[in-house]
Amino acid sequence: MITTKYYGTYPINAVGDSGYGIYANYKYLREHNIGNYLKFQQWNGESSGKRPQLFYTFDDGVICLNTNIGKEITFKNNSAHQRTKDTKLYIFEGCNNCNYSYVCKKKLKNKEENFRKVELNPDYELLKEQARNNLLRPKGIEIRINRSIQVEGTFGQIKNNMNYERIRRRGLESVSCEVMLMCLGVNIRRLLDSFEESKFKDNCWDVPNNLHKEVFPYVKQKKETVKKSII
Repeated sequence: MITTKYYGTYPINAVGDSGYGIYANYKYLREHNIGNYLKFQQWNGESSGKRPQLFYTFDDGVICLNTNIGKEITFKNNSAHQRTKDTKLYIFEGCNNCNYSYVCKKKLKNKEENFRKVELNPDYELLKEQARNNLLRPKGIEIRINRSIQVEGTFGQIKNNMNYERIRRRGLESVSCEVMLMCLGVNIRRLLDSFEESKFKDNCWDVPNNLHKEVFPYVKQKKETVKKSII
């Protein structure tokens, strides 16, 4: 978790890979008014179009790609049990007449059923929607690119050029001290390099004025097959 131990204040925004986009972290960012730019676990699937977003939350409930509103049902010990805390069980009916069922029920065993049950955490889905909107906007694109340039590049410098691949101390305090010393060494190296080149490289990518909001691939409806009569 982000703390104020070293800097005395919380950051304005938090950005990270999809491994950090869990419910607990999202709630922590909301509680401390930190900008949510953490990728969620389905980010790569949605951005590539291979695993698109199937369900959307709103104030009154959950809706699917076919604009059907899910009905909340109770968990039953025999048929379904609650797998995750704070989740609710929804049922969506009319799947046999849905042109998105080829995507929605792709990995389900019972594809012929005219309904689908989904376990969702409405609050988590709303927080993921917030992160999704933030990351797709020009500001989010700028933050994502700068993270790739600055953070990943720094990790490469530490591991390859400085030959630091393993933490050598144990305990939270000792590990924190070791990492802070390594970061200090990285900054000193950058400062010395800037003296030699008479220029400080900030490695900062600025978003252009004509950059528009990014959009994930659109989910196409399955075309209805028309049987031709043989004369």
